[in-house]
Amino acid sequence: MLLEKLEQESRASRRRRLIVAGGFAGAAVLLGLFLVAVVVVWPKVEGTAVTAEPVREDGSPVRVDARAPDDNVTRLSANPSPGTARDSEISGEISQGNPVSPQQFDDDTASRDQFKALFETFQKDIEPDISSTAFAGWDAATQQDVIAQKESAFAQFSRGQYSEALEGLEAATSQAQKSLDARDLAFDAALREARSAYDTDNYDQALPQITRARQLKPDSAEAEALEAEVARLPEILNAISKASVARVENDLEAEEKYLGEALALDADRPELALRRQEIQIERKERAYAGRVQSGLANVQSRRLSSARADLSAAREMFSDRSETRLLSRQVAALAEKMEFEKMMASAADARRADDWIAAEDFYARAGAIVPDDPQVNGGYQLAGEINQLQTEMVKVLDKPERLASESVAAHASALVSKARDIADLSPSLATRSEEVAALVKAYGTKVSIRILSDGITRISVRGVGQVGATTDRTIELRPGSYTFEGARAGFRSKLIQVDIPPGTEGLVLEIYPDERV
Repeated sequence: MLLEKLEQESRASRRRRLIVAGGFAGAAVLLGLFLVAVVVVWPKVEGTAVTAEPVREDGSPVRVDARAPDDNVTRLSANPSPGTARDSEISGEISQGNPVSPQQFDDDTASRDQFKALFETFQKDIEPDISSTAFAGWDAATQQDVIAQKESAFAQFSRGQYSEALEGLEAATSQAQKSLDARDLAFDAALREARSAYDTDNYDQALPQITRARQLKPDSAEAEALEAEVARLPEILNAISKASVARVENDLEAEEKYLGEALALDADRPELALRRQEIQIERKERAYAGRVQSGLANVQSRRLSSARADLSAAREMFSDRSETRLLSRQVAALAEKMEFEKMMASAADARRADDWIAAEDFYARAGAIVPDDPQVNGGYQLAGEINQLQTEMVKVLDKPERLASESVAAHASALVSKARDIADLSPSLATRSEEVAALVKAYGTKVSIRILSDGITRISVRGVGQVGATTDRTIELRPGSYTFEGARAGFRSKLIQVDIPPGTEGLVLEIYPDERV
């Protein structure tokens, strides 16, 4: 905007100059025409020079010899020719009255354009720095000079003095750039010194240098970042000091803690990172050794859960080490041993509770751990035998009528005989054995049955034998279910289904076929 206003004002000034120059040019042309007319039209006098008669201050003429001209006489040639001295003087006088020649127009345009281009550069790259408070603190005199030169150049530009304006702005730019370059060198030096002091942990030297750098270039991101680092340096040094004390005291945990605090504030400290890594390795070794020792001690003390926790921690640290494998084997052996003992104890509890099904399962699980243990094998066989007898006896008790069969009764008797030696180990088996023995005895005792008929009908017991024709006969049968049949010529056979429980008394059957064929 400023340059546009100056350009507008410059154009107005230029128009005024052109008007004035045009007036001077017109007057010069008229004067030239007048002189030419005087020379051409003036009456010619042969052999006589035409002289101008000077006049005194009081108006009286002064006569002067035409052939002896002096400084008070103006001589005109009767026949002027081109290129005379007088013509040159007139031409010069006319040209002096015309300040706007084509060449001058070209020069003005070039200067104006150069000024505008330089102004944009000055405004963009130089003026923000020069006009800042920070630069005033650096070189106030140059700031004032440059601003004054710029304003003067702008004023010249506004008057149309483009060359002068350009020279002034160039001078201002040059002076400003020299001071800025010197400022930059001072900034770089301060920043370099601050960085060097920071790298050597010299806070007292780093602080004033970074403060100087920030004063010279408040907008420097690099300086701002370093300033933040320097501000953290006392805290970093304090953490490093505490870490050093912890190291002397052989307190690895505390040393690692303080080193971590320092690295959290400044990660770019390889020596601290290396020491922390060494500590972590050493602490890991110590922790590993402690876990292995603790695990072995817990195995000896039969603290299985604690031993397993130690083993898990040791595996996380060094899974492939021989110590880890040794501890793993011992923990596994302890686990198997304790599991075996648990199964055997559970089997014993099951035996005492007369739960031989559970006991058999516990013995089986114990045998999977220690296959060749005689106690396990003996217990497993005993439990299996008792459970087998129990199962067979339950079958007899569920369907006692089957004892009417001699083969079934014989099998039941054999079960009772087998159970006799071990029945004292299982109250339930003893009870069932007694029940089966009683049923075997009951079903082995025959029951008297009185059969009444007509003496003609032939009576038989299916599956047992013939009774024959009778009017009144008593037979004996084992308890059970029987089918009686009465057959008579001319009649349909009579079938009677009879269940005879053990201990039945006074049973009478009447068999008379009554349905003719």
